[in-house]
Amino acid sequence: MKTKLLLIDDEVITLRMTKMMLVQHDFDVETCLTTSEAISVLTTTDIDLILLDISMPTIDGFDFVKLMNSLCIRVPVIFLSNKEDDYTKSVALSEGVKRCVSKSKQLAELPQIINEVLQEA
Repeated sequence: MKTKLLLIDDEVITLRMTKMMLVQHDFDVETCLTTSEAISVLTTTDIDLILLDISMPTIDGFDFVKLMNSLCIRVPVIFLSNKEDDYTKSVALSEGVKRCVSKSKQLAELPQIINEVLQEA
């Protein structure tokens, strides 16, 4: 059975390109453009891992992780971001995020990173 991923990003082009790359690596990818849509998916679908853009318009990635925790949704999260500073990474990890992946530098490594996070879980 394929690993089921939930990819959340408000940039349509990034969403499509990332999904296409992950599908080529044999992942089953559900996509959402909004965090409210993502919560709906998480409450109705079994998801193995979430790929989440930190900079979302209504609820940022940090608040989304807090919302997941308050709803007792326990799914590993990888942040996708254009922010590459150490502070963002340290805050993300302290909130329970498993990895922070740079959209500009590490996207090609994403399938390997996903597999590493799933093995750790």
